Amino acid sequence: MKQVFKRTLVGAAVSSLLFGMTAYSTSVIAADDVAPNDPAIVGEGVVEKPYEGGFFEDATINGGINIWMRDRTRASIDANGHQTPKSTNLDHGSIYAGLDIRSGYAKDVVGLDVNVYTTFDMWNNGSPDHEMNFWNVNNPYDMAPNTNTGCDGTWDSSCTDNGGAFQTAAVKFKFGEHVTARGGYFQPTVPTAMGVNWSYAAGTYEGGEIGANFGPVALGFVYADQYRAPWYKKQYTFRTGTGPTAKDAGDAYSIGMVYTINDKMVLDTAYAGLTEGDRKNAHVKFKWTTDGGWYVSPQAYIVEDNNQYDKTAFQLAFLSAKTFGQYGLRLESTYTSADSENTRGNVGNLAYRLTEAYGGSNGAYDIWWNNRSDFNHDNELGFFGELKRDFSDLGAPGFVMGVNGVYAFGAKADGYDELVEYSGSAFVNYAIQSGALEGANFGIYYTHYVNDSNADNWVGYSNAFQDENDLKVTLTIPFGIK
Repeated sequence: MKQVFKRTLVGAAVSSLLFGMTAYSTSVIAADDVAPNDPAIVGEGVVEKPYEGGFFEDATINGGINIWMRDRTRASIDANGHQTPKSTNLDHGSIYAGLDIRSGYAKDVVGLDVNVYTTFDMWNNGSPDHEMNFWNVNNPYDMAPNTNTGCDGTWDSSCTDNGGAFQTAAVKFKFGEHVTARGGYFQPTVPTAMGVNWSYAAGTYEGGEIGANFGPVALGFVYADQYRAPWYKKQYTFRTGTGPTAKDAGDAYSIGMVYTINDKMVLDTAYAGLTEGDRKNAHVKFKWTTDGGWYVSPQAYIVEDNNQYDKTAFQLAFLSAKTFGQYGLRLESTYTSADSENTRGNVGNLAYRLTEAYGGSNGAYDIWWNNRSDFNHDNELGFFGELKRDFSDLGAPGFVMGVNGVYAFGAKADGYDELVEYSGSAFVNYAIQSGALEGANFGIYYTHYVNDSNADNWVGYSNAFQDENDLKVTLTIPFGIK
């Protein structure tokens, strides 16, 4: 029954795409907001004054209903050192619905932002940590299953938890022309080294931020005492280490600056730390658009953590992109130094965040290759390239196809082959132009990933797994209320 339902839903998504491509659209012409003879408009005895806005007048209400379907298989290494056939790792179809409410500013001083969302698995035949629904465990450190949904085990396919949570619930302030602030449950919006995890929803910090803008200089300060990745329902503290023995690391804080040198050059630098933990993050990003239209960005990410790394870990990155008519090109590369041989007994990987545990927090990290691996092990050098085409010039507006791939090498674990990993992806996106689903986006993304080492999943290499095939089918449907 699950397989039939799964096939039916995929068919419905494709049918919706085709309907959106072919259906005729209708439009509604609304009456003017004011009568044409209103004296306030024509100036008959009424003094005009600038519009001052307000809490309700400037409010916006938007949302989205999104569908995510994924089928991912993964190989492993058997006791004889041979690679096994691939088996199911992820196999699920999930629905997300979210509502985002952003007020204006009362008296041009105070406002409120609220975002709530809910997720639901239509089917799940693989691991429960697929991130598009709630995982029925407490947090990244306490992973014993809860009992409210009859979960059979932490990694059992039944260990998901349909439900809802808030993403944002923050009071916001404006202090004159130069200073802003927010407090509550929020995502950082000022210059910072602290970022969030994403599913269709965003991770949530508990705390506040202050931003200041003085001409070309933007400054930011962020402080938080808890965090929650979007696939957990409850906030949790920052901790040093992993698992149930992880120690409290106090609160997180960050200072950042973005300096707009001119209309083509930007410098972004930030630092983050913990009040009771030793871990510290910092980055420097230079972003430049050349006169020839190339986007070029050398970047450096630094993590200091004596608990995880033998010495200061870092990653150097080079990002570039350019559009040639209907074609878009990206060329990027990274080099990672993340030695953890003494602290962890394996080849380390760089995680640019204030916690070692995945989902414990996140950093303001720009690199996203979407080719399964993070390609971030100690001494690993990675290269990424992407070419995509927009077909609007051929009578297909909204239709984009592309390919990309990664080749990485250089990491070496004792007793295992060198980690040489490479992957290729092909993708199609269509922004529906008319019909009932106008504004929606349909996407297909397929990745084939290869790990040439003889190390089993997460053995020898702290963030490596064996060969995978990964298919993602998505439909995002935004809507606006106000």
